[in-house]
Amino acid sequence: MIILNSSPILHLAAGLGGLDVLPSLYGRVVVPAEVVRELESGAALDDVAVQVRRTAGIDIGSPSSGISPLLAGELDLGESAVIALAIELPGSTAVLDDLKARRVARRSGIPMTGSIGVLLYAKRLGKLASVAEAIKRIRARGAWLSDAVVERALELAGEQP
Repeated sequence: MIILNSSPILHLAAGLGGLDVLPSLYGRVVVPAEVVRELESGAALDDVAVQVRRTAGIDIGSPSSGISPLLAGELDLGESAVIALAIELPGSTAVLDDLKARRVARRSGIPMTGSIGVLLYAKRLGKLASVAEAIKRIRARGAWLSDAVVERALELAGEQP
């Protein structure tokens, strides 16, 4: 099971050509309601919030115990909700791209990956033909990925840069 933050959702929707492959990769996919609200605030620019709501196998939820003020003071609301849900749902993996959020998740002992990790997993399972093409689509949407990260991803995917 994975729990997605907004940046990975935007990147994966572009890189994978939609979100419908995620449940076949991970079984259960959860998006915090707080993340959906973030996506909806940018709805004039993108239809990803609609994709989240309409994709079979993606559940929208919120942490039952709320969000710790310590988390909320350190991270944005979506990242805080992802981490709070990951704590509540043992065995889940948080999908976070933001370095600060990843540090907090690591300190909390939460398994995590990022957008590139999901792309590599999709390729490994035969659900994505080319990580390089997925990265091109993500960059075309305006996302910044360092050349070093892209080179390492292509190396891991067996697609030498």
